[in-house]
Amino acid sequence: MKKYIKDGLKFLIIYIILISIFIGSVTLVSLIPSEWMKKNVQETAEIMYGQENIWKVPVFGVLILFDNFTDALMINTAYSIDNNHPFTSAMLARKNYIPGVTKDEYKDMAGELKSSSKYPALNQIGELMDIAHGEADEAFEYARYWHGYLVWLRPLLCFMNIGNIRILFTLIFIGLGATLTIIVAKKIDLIYGVIIRYSGFSWWIICILD
Repeated sequence: MKKYIKDGLKFLIIYIILISIFIGSVTLVSLIPSEWMKKNVQETAEIMYGQENIWKVPVFGVLILFDNFTDALMINTAYSIDNNHPFTSAMLARKNYIPGVTKDEYKDMAGELKSSSKYPALNQIGELMDIAHGEADEAFEYARYWHGYLVWLRPLLCFMNIGNIRILFTLIFIGLGATLTIIVAKKIDLIYGVIIRYSGFSWWIICILD
């Protein structure tokens, strides 16, 4: 019994520490002024504007699909953080929010995330274009979802737009894949390393042969 209690307390402490690190991390990056990322958010909106929600790019006979719909929402949320209230902003995870500009703010509710009334349907790219150029009449909270990506996305947006971020993540992924292949090849066998490497790409790139 003592062992179970000891293990239970250990896991509880680890859980509390991890939750504290996660919340502390998103709060810390929320201290970054959104003004620092304004230029790159505007460039990102310009890149996405006019593209489809699922943007198809042919590369060597293969179509690589980019989820612009989700990317636009994530960047909008990252840019909508109010650094004067970092903890509250990180937890509420609003989109279309500019302090002192936004007129109406809607609480998070069950069901699909709402969109600005100026659009007949969800238009994440349009909303990103709006907020990138100072138009933010209606803000919407997305507090039900954990926005841990803010830890990486907010600092990156201070230095680069979505095009460069995608290139950076691609290089990182390829590097990690190559490292995994080498480790598996050394520990087990080269054939297994190659199999694991290419099976990993199947969930990262959804591709259709041209």
